[in-house]
Amino acid sequence: MEAPAKRFQSYRGTWAWLIQRISAIGLFLLIPVKLYTGWAALGRVPYPDFATPAQAVHSVSHLSHLIDSALLLFFLLHGLYGLRIILIDLGVVREERWFWRTLGLAIGIFVAAVWQVYLRAH
Repeated sequence: MEAPAKRFQSYRGTWAWLIQRISAIGLFLLIPVKLYTGWAALGRVPYPDFATPAQAVHSVSHLSHLIDSALLLFFLLHGLYGLRIILIDLGVVREERWFWRTLGLAIGIFVAAVWQVYLRAH
């Protein structure tokens, strides 16, 4: 008798790996933008005339809020999933139980911070 065909299983470890890699790319792209435009806003480095003004990235604008929110989300996801891996490697936590808890914690901190900083004051 043949064993029943297995359906595709989505492994949480793969998704955690992808989340961490995507957040690393986001951080790799956004941190230099934030730093360089900050230096450009102070006049310390050259900045192209055709680009969005450097001050717009650091002022109270939608672009600034978007970049800051993306940085916060990428930082939380990357850091908390990295901490999760360390705790799994040390044998402190079990892998299958901490994927959703880590994601929930990252999203919860993100939502609380965005609400506190951007939405509560208005």
